[in-house]
Amino acid sequence: MQKAFWLILVLTVFIFSCSKDEEEIVVPYLGYDYAGLEVGKYVIYDVDSFFYDDFNDLIDSSFYQVKEEVDSKFLDLEGDDAFKIVRYRKESDTTNWVLIDVWSSKLATTNFQKVEENVRFLKLIFPINLNETWNGNALNNEGERSYTYTGVNQAETIGGNVLSNVHTVLQFEEINLIEEKVYQEKYAKGIGMVYKKSVDVTKEYNSSTGLFERSLGLDVTMTLSSYGG
Repeated sequence: MQKAFWLILVLTVFIFSCSKDEEEIVVPYLGYDYAGLEVGKYVIYDVDSFFYDDFNDLIDSSFYQVKEEVDSKFLDLEGDDAFKIVRYRKESDTTNWVLIDVWSSKLATTNFQKVEENVRFLKLIFPINLNETWNGNALNNEGERSYTYTGVNQAETIGGNVLSNVHTVLQFEEINLIEEKVYQEKYAKGIGMVYKKSVDVTKEYNSSTGLFERSLGLDVTMTLSSYGG
């Protein structure tokens, strides 16, 4: 009887120790897969662009597609794994893709960085939490800009694509009578960026309509069309 008691006690301690060890090595989910950084992956965006120039009485609109492809992995100057992002533009279904940019991206322990036109931005920080705020320009000289998670793990349909988990990052917003500035990006799990809104326009008073109307600037929207890889 006493031997049985000690056997049960030893087994209980062993099971408890194993369970404790397993709990200690569990890695919390941070959200790295929202960056979409995997060689061979690509995303195609439909782009709607509007240019306002009241001085020349011009509203120039255009539609085209942009493709961003994770081309390869390399070691950056800091000795970290980084990814080469090749960007193409296509004017219509009957034209070919034309190379327009080569950017780069990388994942650090606590953030996702992307270099656009030689300017490095902190696109995401980890772990991802609603209303979390950070300086998206912390790694460049563009001046402080507060990014905020305004939506986390939301189901959305973007460009006809049904997405279960989408994070929304509001990078900047200022709308008043004389200017409208809105910068926003959305990221989907396993894909990367699926939506981008960039508005930077000034407004002037139109005496004939009694309204402040857009007079100069750009309004560009990139919407997920398809993805793969």
